[in-house]
Amino acid sequence: MSNLRAAIFSTPLVFVDIETNGLNHIRGRVIEVAAIRVENGKVTQTFRSLIDPETELPYYITKLTGITTNDLKGAPTFDQIAEELKAVLQDAIFVAHNVRFDYSFLKQEFGRLGLTFLPKQLCTVKLSRALYPHVKGHKLADIIQRHNFSFSARHRAYDDAAILWQFLQYIDKNFTPEQIQMAIGRQLQQPAIPKSLQPELVRNLPETAGVYIFEDAEGRPLYVGKSINIKKRVMSHFGRDHAESKEFKIAQAIENITTHETGGELAALLLESKLVKELQPLYNRQLRRTAKLTLAKHVRNVDGYLTVVIEEASQIDAGLAGQVLGVYPRRGKAKDAVMELTKQHELCPKLMGLEKSAGSCFWRQLDKCRGACVGQEDSDAYNARLLMAFERQRIHAWPYKGPILLQEKVLGSNDVKALVVDQWCVLGEVTQEEYCDPVLEARPRHFDLDTYKILQSFLASKIDRLRIQRMTAEQLTALGA
Repeated sequence: MSNLRAAIFSTPLVFVDIETNGLNHIRGRVIEVAAIRVENGKVTQTFRSLIDPETELPYYITKLTGITTNDLKGAPTFDQIAEELKAVLQDAIFVAHNVRFDYSFLKQEFGRLGLTFLPKQLCTVKLSRALYPHVKGHKLADIIQRHNFSFSARHRAYDDAAILWQFLQYIDKNFTPEQIQMAIGRQLQQPAIPKSLQPELVRNLPETAGVYIFEDAEGRPLYVGKSINIKKRVMSHFGRDHAESKEFKIAQAIENITTHETGGELAALLLESKLVKELQPLYNRQLRRTAKLTLAKHVRNVDGYLTVVIEEASQIDAGLAGQVLGVYPRRGKAKDAVMELTKQHELCPKLMGLEKSAGSCFWRQLDKCRGACVGQEDSDAYNARLLMAFERQRIHAWPYKGPILLQEKVLGSNDVKALVVDQWCVLGEVTQEEYCDPVLEARPRHFDLDTYKILQSFLASKIDRLRIQRMTAEQLTALGA
């Protein structure tokens, strides 16, 4: 395999495949693992073993792999094979088909034993796509059929790992060293990252939607951000740290990155807003918690006209949010904004709370007020014009009859993550991993202005990305809503 070795491979390769009990890697377990170590183009070590997960095996896993619960009862547990397996993997590029799946399970298994596992990773799905961009289908079954690879037991760890070794030998014969180097180099290139940050940590960041937290050596939050691709967004910070003062300061202090994957962009936006307020990171200026708000609210008087009052509040009552016409940093800003809208829309300064007088307002004498202050303008017409004046600032009424289940449409995932929302308040989150019962996490009803803005904007401009359904009585009861 001299071509590949001459092109980029100065370290060993280990072709890995695992079988699992089908659950998410956080709670799931490995039931079989195989590793084939290749150095200088030759197989130098192999490892294969069934692993007892100490739980019953789901029927569909048995149907897929042929492995039964009885097969696993006499097998070693992961802690019994961990050291031997890690020795085979040591200082090698971890090669797997959909590498993050295999890596995530093994990292979790090693982590349960207090062992760190952060290898360089090479994904043969990405490699196949890079080398065969015009071919449809890059699953392992597609590659086997396309290249006529041989195997004894499909969906068993050793045979599937051996197919990956066959695949690299095949491309070695059918592509130039330069083509292979370019295709693999894109995955293995070293990022320019801050000196105190482990390269493996950055390399293994998820490429999904979510929130990331930059932390210093003491674990204090420096910055909270969000993205539909966490890894890409994090790398963009490091790519401009020489040009921006804030990015440079972060790069000098950062020593760890914590991530929270979400069901999509909307959930990431909401979680970012929540964490910024809770953590108060040093370099986030937007979305910070405000001790006091100045509100412009509408109140209907005895004659049916909407009047405006300005008041300070520590938070907005969810039940009264629809009365809020605007939110301002201080009273002076609120008065200036109300005055400007009064002029633009020929509203009554008396009803707008800007003038105290008996009878008509001063502007009525100048023909700048249409007479609402003395009942000469129809109240419905006046009220409609007032609400229109604050259209871009006011908190709009909740557009649904009750709570909704709001799920983002995310391609390539069988997991369900949805939010329960009512009156612009996030009441809970529903998570359902494939083959698992849904988990409902309730939250206290709380109106947050940033949450409102995020939800309102998303529902107005990106509603095609969402699945929305009415909540059933049973679901509401389960949430305590």
